[in-house]
Amino acid sequence: MSCNGEFNLLHPFSRNQIQLPSRQALSDFVGLEEVPKGQIYRCIDKTVLSANPSLTSDYVLMISYFNFSNCLAFWRPGDLNWTNIDTRNFGGPSIAQPIVKSHLLVRLKDKIFDEASVQFYLVELHGALLLVTLFAHHNEEEDGYDTFKFKVSELDVIKRELRDINDLGDSTIFLGRNGASSIDSSKFKGVKPNHIYFTDDWIEEFNYVEGGGGRDMGTYDLEDGIIESFYPGLSLSRICPPTWVTPSFR
Repeated sequence: MSCNGEFNLLHPFSRNQIQLPSRQALSDFVGLEEVPKGQIYRCIDKTVLSANPSLTSDYVLMISYFNFSNCLAFWRPGDLNWTNIDTRNFGGPSIAQPIVKSHLLVRLKDKIFDEASVQFYLVELHGALLLVTLFAHHNEEEDGYDTFKFKVSELDVIKRELRDINDLGDSTIFLGRNGASSIDSSKFKGVKPNHIYFTDDWIEEFNYVEGGGGRDMGTYDLEDGIIESFYPGLSLSRICPPTWVTPSFR
């Protein structure tokens, strides 16, 4: 985002850019301009592409943005503005108005959803939808969080239930602020199978810990629950701590 509020989608390697509707166009939905001067807020929290823009013009860019609550919007090539997705809270769960014809809404009940020190990720693995839960405890010395275990569950779309799994086979999961993904580790040298690689995702703490985020990183062995470091140095930032870049592999 430029200083005048213009948005661009940037390819980090080719440096190609796609111009998007402006921040002002987005703020018209929710009044971001009304945020008090000097108060910190994050505008675009996360983005997801439905297809590779380098290969097709038929794609959708979905964004999650923050205005004292989580909001959703999307954009298609040729659109002059963002399309806001109406979200409502009804009886507890948040419900988003679907923008596709076929969709699945699953209501999950588990005590872990009430824990303050957990993060949740959805990742696709061999056609199955997995819910990965990250557990952490508060680090009083650094006033941050330290991850100590993960739980991986497969969603049964027929029974609408979660089934815990402890073996990913040759697959590896990558988690971070920019989402979750999985790969076949047998095709990549140096990647450990049946492991979860994670980077610091406690964005609420980045402005309060010294130097910013980037400390809570490592690899988690699903077989024995051991966490090890995969990066020997320390790279801290309040804006963008270490994050994963996923190539198209084409």
